[in-house]
Amino acid sequence: AVRVRFAPSPTGYLHLGGLRTALFNYLLARKTGGVFILRIEDTDRERYVPGSVERLISVLSWSGLTFDEGPGKNGSHGSYFQSERTDIYKYHVDKLIKEGNAYRCFCTPERLKQIRSFAQKVGKGVAYDRHCLYLSKREIDQNLAQGIPYTVRLKTPDGSVFVKDLIYGNIIFNDKHIDDTILLKSDGYPTYHLANVIDDHLMGITHVLRGEEWLPSTPKHTVLYKALGWNLPEFVHLPLLFNPDRSKLSKRSGEVNVEDFAQRGYLPEALINFVALLGWSSSSGKKDEIFTLDELISEFSLEHIGRSGAIVMREKLDWLNKQHLIRKSESQNGLVELVSLLKPLVYERFGKQFNESDKEYKLGDIYLSKVIVTIKDRIQNIKDIAELCGYFFVHPNYSSPESKAARSKLVAMIALEQINLLNKTEFEVDTIKSIVNNIILTSQLKQNQVLMILRYIITGIKIGAGVVETMKTIGKDTILQRINKVLELIN
Repeated sequence: AVRVRFAPSPTGYLHLGGLRTALFNYLLARKTGGVFILRIEDTDRERYVPGSVERLISVLSWSGLTFDEGPGKNGSHGSYFQSERTDIYKYHVDKLIKEGNAYRCFCTPERLKQIRSFAQKVGKGVAYDRHCLYLSKREIDQNLAQGIPYTVRLKTPDGSVFVKDLIYGNIIFNDKHIDDTILLKSDGYPTYHLANVIDDHLMGITHVLRGEEWLPSTPKHTVLYKALGWNLPEFVHLPLLFNPDRSKLSKRSGEVNVEDFAQRGYLPEALINFVALLGWSSSSGKKDEIFTLDELISEFSLEHIGRSGAIVMREKLDWLNKQHLIRKSESQNGLVELVSLLKPLVYERFGKQFNESDKEYKLGDIYLSKVIVTIKDRIQNIKDIAELCGYFFVHPNYSSPESKAARSKLVAMIALEQINLLNKTEFEVDTIKSIVNNIILTSQLKQNQVLMILRYIITGIKIGAGVVETMKTIGKDTILQRINKVLELIN
């Protein structure tokens, strides 16, 4: 059975690249009926950020990526925190040393700096000169007795290293460019290379899906697997992510924090859909590229992950978010979810302007549902309603030049009495349309002029959903208040 893992370091926030790695692991597990594991690689204690594990789990939950084993869901392969597995790593390091596949390195930081500097000057790919590999047993024992700090290095065998990757194919790495990498740091904690290999083996990981940036480390891992006498998993390195200018997407490039996307009103379905298309394409040739998580599971295959780097286009995410918002608004459960997202946004922006009756009505589920259904085709993000469509909740600002121009044209609408009929008629879409049509017929204005004037009276802005539908949603009493306000301003 397939067993995969997502193994982030708790050093900050989850970024888009990390979410894609988690997603592809999750999709492979769910597609094959396998197991998805969350493992926390927290052995770099200097970079550990308190609270980041909790935030990470919260973001995965928001994204819909539920893990089967991990923190709080301990299976038979725990602990799932690497900092709690140091005895396991120490045991295997001692085994590697005993069998001649690793050695202690007592070199000082100053000496290592000099070696690296020299290697760069002469163009050598390998930095360490293996000085400590040739220490005698007596010298090693003396150093240990004196308490001299040491690291443990992997002894890389002579000859090329063959790596098989399911995306990039077969790759041969020259041993002259594979360093004797450090496995155990002087503080007793393992490096990524050691902990990664040991944990993947002991947790039964069958497929290692990770970013392309780890491909150069794979020969080291291959050597380590063989030194420990273990079978290799399948390696799958995912293509790099790029900004639109083809620069590499990184944590420092801004707007890559998944939590920020959530706070900016993006739906988890949209962000997951967007991330899935960064390097993967559907085998069914689905043209609209709109996928739910269940559809992604059904469609996913490793064979359709490409080699080329993927460009992160914010416009694509905005478009996908709009499509998922529309889809969600068309089901009762989806509409309930959207209302729950919109309610705090409206309260935060307009709550201080509401009286008690306003709060009860305008923050009510029924009214907010009507607003969403009315405006859904005109927005890309649920936040747009609070930020751009405030007229649903408070009276417009009639002091803008556009509003003043609309008022002057209103004088030309000789059928003002038709507007007053709104107060006497049933406030339904058909009756509102009938009155608006009569205004158009009895005035000397064109249809688009009348609708524009009415839009300014109702909303104070020039774009939005259908005028009649907007009037119906806002309600008769509020519409009449706004009409009378404009008439007062004219007089």
